[in-house]
Amino acid sequence: MLGPYAWYQQTKLTDIKALQELHNAMNNEKEILQMENNRLKSSVEELTGTTDRLEDVEEALQVLNAMQGESVEEFANQVETNRGILRKMQKNLKANVLQNLLSVVIRSDVDGDMQIDESEISDMVERLESVNGVHIHEDRFRQVIKENGGSLRCVIDVVKNLLSENVDANNQIFVFEEDDTDEET
Repeated sequence: MLGPYAWYQQTKLTDIKALQELHNAMNNEKEILQMENNRLKSSVEELTGTTDRLEDVEEALQVLNAMQGESVEEFANQVETNRGILRKMQKNLKANVLQNLLSVVIRSDVDGDMQIDESEISDMVERLESVNGVHIHEDRFRQVIKENGGSLRCVIDVVKNLLSENVDANNQIFVFEEDDTDEET
């Protein structure tokens, strides 16, 4: 008579322990993502500072050009060089954002079956929204996941598509925040 009850109690204790382990793992994942988010935020701040310094340099070059009478062609070359450096820095920032997004997507496949299940979608979307430097259109993202049966490969392709410049603005799922502010002006 006590055997089944003892088995039932042991099963409940095992379930509680498994839930505690899952809770601890989720907290660890959250801390890792917060550290990555902070790292990315500092990169954004550093890039902003560098952009401001480049603008100051550009202004200084304009003053020097006017004072020294340098050729407009030389000045234009210097400005173009600075623009190239700025583009490379922005590309590096985009690569960091992409790396963080891919990391979130891969870690969201909790059961490792290469499918994003319905139970994994909300947690993944919440994590993706916490990544600095990018905005997610959640409704479009969820639709693409459903249309492709939750395929992890498809989700990764959607994230990689972030770097493509051939995506119609009405179909974009991820938008770099700097691009988002450009659209508003």
